[in-house]
Amino acid sequence: MAALQGDSMQDLIFFAMAISVFAVGVGILSSMIGIGGGTVNTPILLIVFFEIFNEQTAPATALVGGLFVAIAASIGYWRQEPRPIILKIGLILAVFTVPGSLFGVYLRTLITTPYILRLVFGISLMPVALKMLFAKKSGKGDVASELANWNMSEISQRQWITALIGAFIGGMSAGLLGLGGGAVVVPVLIVLMGFPMHAAVATSMFIMMFTATAGTAYNIALGSVNLYFALTLGVGMLVGGQIGSRLAPKVNAVQLKQIFGLIIILPLISMMKLGQLWLDPNGSRGFLSTIGDVIIWLGIIIPIGLLRLYQIRKQPPTDVPVEPIDSPTPE
Repeated sequence: MAALQGDSMQDLIFFAMAISVFAVGVGILSSMIGIGGGTVNTPILLIVFFEIFNEQTAPATALVGGLFVAIAASIGYWRQEPRPIILKIGLILAVFTVPGSLFGVYLRTLITTPYILRLVFGISLMPVALKMLFAKKSGKGDVASELANWNMSEISQRQWITALIGAFIGGMSAGLLGLGGGAVVVPVLIVLMGFPMHAAVATSMFIMMFTATAGTAYNIALGSVNLYFALTLGVGMLVGGQIGSRLAPKVNAVQLKQIFGLIIILPLISMMKLGQLWLDPNGSRGFLSTIGDVIIWLGIIIPIGLLRLYQIRKQPPTDVPVEPIDSPTPE
């Protein structure tokens, strides 16, 4: 990685320690609110660790972290009884997410203007962040009966074609943005193939192992991955995930997810440099740029907050003090 040439061993150790602390935090948060971590990794790596990551290497490194999470989660799901991973469907969709991931990486290399890539990241990740603001409590059904009632033969030819296209798009988002592709694959499995939610998340994580492996291999061949920092990120996320899974029963996951959705919008705005373009287009990032970012952020979250408040007031009161955590989805 060009940004690291000439750095001393002390600098490498410092950055590795900083990334590991960051990764543990992301792992804790991801496992507590049910996301895969990709939504956080790409923008934060660009903003906080700008000295060692750029618009090409940040998503490539984030994808390595997603690979670690996918492997760990898939092992956990595979050991569950009944096993929620639908193996045949997972393998079929992986055949399409893998070339999608490779195409996403290739597409990223074609975008040679760094700021254009920042806009692509921000615009693509913003809906994922906004989706968290509208998180709702999900009911816990009987997984065994839901899996027993699901029948692959009921999937029509049109649904299959649409699902395979969706799988390719999900893989492309993984390679391009450093995500897991779950923002596309999970809805495909639920809406088009009739999967129970638990099975959709588990199968999507299984698919992500292949998607992230292909994209990471291509990124390594292109020289976009520094394995030293990538492995630090991946291991840190695994450690954080174990900690977060123990803390999860003590928090309201839905409220935490909504709060996180509010917060993550700000670094997305900052990553796109919207405040700087508005208030200080000819200067460097500084006080005016930060003020601009905050004003734009408030302009987004205040209307959404008012809408959520209106929706909450219309809902009948429920006595649910703690929301159980769902398993991480590879977003």
